[in-house]
Amino acid sequence: MLPDQRSVFPWFSPCRPATRLTAVLLCGLLAACAGLPRDGQGLDEPWQPLAEGHLLPLETQENGVADLLYELLVGEIAGHQGELQVSVEHYLRAAQRTRNPEVAERATRIALFAGDPVAALPGAERWLALDPANLEARQILAALLVNEGRPEEAAPHLLSVLERMEAVEGDGYGLLVNMLARSQNGHAAVAALTLVAEAREDEALAYLAVASLALQQDLPQTGVAAAEKALTLDDDLREAHVLRARALGQAGKQDASLRAMDDLVARYPGDVDLRITYARLLLQSERYEEARQQFERVARERPGDADLLYTLGLLNIEVEQYEDARRYLERVLQTGRRVQEARYYLGRIAETGDDPEQAIGFYEQVTRGEHRDESIMRAALLRGELGQVERARAQLSALRDRLDEPGERVRVYLAEASLLRDVRDYEAGMDLLDRGLREYPANPGLLYSRALMAERLDRIDQVEADLTMILDQDPDNPAALNALGYTLADRTDRHEEAYGYIRRAYAQRPDDAAVIDSMGWVLYRLGRLDEAEVYLRRAHGMMEDGEIASNLAALLWERGEREEALDILRKALERDPKHERLLRLKERLDP
Repeated sequence: MLPDQRSVFPWFSPCRPATRLTAVLLCGLLAACAGLPRDGQGLDEPWQPLAEGHLLPLETQENGVADLLYELLVGEIAGHQGELQVSVEHYLRAAQRTRNPEVAERATRIALFAGDPVAALPGAERWLALDPANLEARQILAALLVNEGRPEEAAPHLLSVLERMEAVEGDGYGLLVNMLARSQNGHAAVAALTLVAEAREDEALAYLAVASLALQQDLPQTGVAAAEKALTLDDDLREAHVLRARALGQAGKQDASLRAMDDLVARYPGDVDLRITYARLLLQSERYEEARQQFERVARERPGDADLLYTLGLLNIEVEQYEDARRYLERVLQTGRRVQEARYYLGRIAETGDDPEQAIGFYEQVTRGEHRDESIMRAALLRGELGQVERARAQLSALRDRLDEPGERVRVYLAEASLLRDVRDYEAGMDLLDRGLREYPANPGLLYSRALMAERLDRIDQVEADLTMILDQDPDNPAALNALGYTLADRTDRHEEAYGYIRRAYAQRPDDAAVIDSMGWVLYRLGRLDEAEVYLRRAHGMMEDGEIASNLAALLWERGEREEALDILRKALERDPKHERLLRLKERLDP
């Protein structure tokens, strides 16, 4: 079987997946400077003037001052010239020659900006030694020690930061989790925070922080243990129960995770946020029906929550409850929020319900947002189905002209080609794809689409040339291997060569109905009818497709099973009365 473009290149399809379910929102990172970005990313350039005042050289002799000024001057000039490593070396030496903490701070910041944490470490140590009360210096030093895999040395500094933050804000664990979540050494980060928690042995919140950090550092087993420790100290700490459940899920224990959340929701039935968390975990586990039930209970508590109503709309689409989905999305429209997304999915529901006019109406109201271009394409394809081909092509052309990104422009070319193939205007389709390939030579999606179009025009040489060009770029491309093999089996006498291509495709996609059909058809053409029947029956059982039905009917007719052949042919034509291959076979078998 020569599969449609949309089943071969899903990134092409003008019909993207029907749902995009709401993801579980993770805790946002606090804005703090203690985490260490890679290669200085996110750091401001450190070339700010040092504060006025004495540099406080350690040596009182004249040459001590001169040496200090030399190191500073060379460090500053090297930095401005982009020689960051040279600048770091001289600033570090200068930091050892002065009691001014700003010099050590400058050395540390230049090293961080240069992406050199090894050099930043002695700078931070000197900075803190000269200014022991500086909270930022202590944070940076602790983070550097963690990155170096030295959690025992980092822990006292973290404890000091925690005590300072508690004195000011009352809660310092959020800051510690934030700064350590950005660490490149997750094991050391969790170990350091665990040491802090052990120093606060009776505080459930300390182990809650460890559990939170462990999940962010992808250490779920550690997260489970820390959450359970927190719960031994305070069994009413709901967040610890939630973190334990999330950690179990992250560790691959989905059933245990959901049981824990189910028990927690039963324990606190009035906690709406807890139920939302449970529903989102059900979503992650693709248990859509159960998630839908939980979200519907929440919706009764929050009837005007647009995000919740939108999620329920998508969930009902996922479980094919389209009437319920439509009802929730219409309520989204009434809130005045997420209007563009709701209109798009209402269009999808109308399209599923075979109401193209209503679908077009919704799509054409999507005037901005991420679904705008998709809506234009869908509306155009539906107009093509309604016979409004020129208007549809004009809309697609205008969309393509507005787009700059090559992948999106190619996608619109492919959508228009699909429209032309559907209305059987193959010559116009060839002209369009020729133009697309002049713009994007050797693009595999355009080549495949042109091969499909050329096959309809009996230009088998063009089909072979385009598919071969794809295979030149990607020798194991299963779609091209299958399409070339099927075309050679169906339209030429090069059956052994065709079998070689299809066998390579089948090795990669043994459960693909199109490939299974191709294998059956080439075996039929080779005269291996018993084997062919096995493959063709299997493909027919997997997919209600006119071409597959025609191939099985042709085989059964040849084997003398003519009543079954005609029955398969008749049912296939009821589903698709204009299918060209089925009509040709009917004319031959049952004129």
